[in-house]
Amino acid sequence: MTTTPAAPAAPPKFDNQGQYSRSGILRYEKIFGAGYISTGGQATTEDLCARLGPALRPGVRVLDVGSGIGGAAFHLARTYGATVTGIDLAEEMVAIAQDQAERLGMTDSVTFLLGDVLEMMFAEPFDLIWSRDAFMHIADKPRLFGRLHQLMAPGGHLVITDYARGKTPGSPDFERYLEKTGYHVLEPAAYGERLRAAGFEHVVVDDATARFIEILQSESDRLVQNQAEFLTSFTQADLHYLVERWAMKVGFCRDGDMKWGIYLATKRS
Repeated sequence: MTTTPAAPAAPPKFDNQGQYSRSGILRYEKIFGAGYISTGGQATTEDLCARLGPALRPGVRVLDVGSGIGGAAFHLARTYGATVTGIDLAEEMVAIAQDQAERLGMTDSVTFLLGDVLEMMFAEPFDLIWSRDAFMHIADKPRLFGRLHQLMAPGGHLVITDYARGKTPGSPDFERYLEKTGYHVLEPAAYGERLRAAGFEHVVVDDATARFIEILQSESDRLVQNQAEFLTSFTQADLHYLVERWAMKVGFCRDGDMKWGIYLATKRS
């Protein structure tokens, strides 16, 4: 008797233990700001764009790694005339971003893909690789940075924000936080060395922890001030979760356990 082999099981959704379920994403958007699931929302995007200067120009090809729900991708396309490819592991992130691209009529300039940047094939190299608070999910930084270097056109630019550790090891509470979230973080100086080892040049390491603390406090304060609007869609428990989580990160930073880094680099022409 001939039997038909069973189809391989679909890989489980990447939602980071519910953190990136649809409800979790939309809850985070309320504190980060419309269109964002990353520190500082629109303000951080504008700061990074200013740092990139003339690297942003009409027609620039951008790979947004960990593109979330699309805020930065839409800004780059709308403001600078970039052609943006976003890639994310979280299915619900990609679905929300794709819906927004259609609503905005931006599907010609912004594309969102569900996949792993370490494995995905692309038709051509990118002039700019951009990532906001996403690489803490990837343990193998040498492989990651080597892959980004391969995907970048000669003379291209890299800009990253990412969570970092302030000391190794950190306090027991901070190490438990990393274990629970599945984050893989480096001290900023070590992060820069990994970028150089992958072949990047003109590496800038900006320990932006003081700014991170300001942003966290501002985001939490704004959420509390607008809690009536928040509570029309979410619960008091959701509000408490976000406020407590932001306070926890501020505490880790002040204790020297946690940092936030901004990194820029280029690839030789």
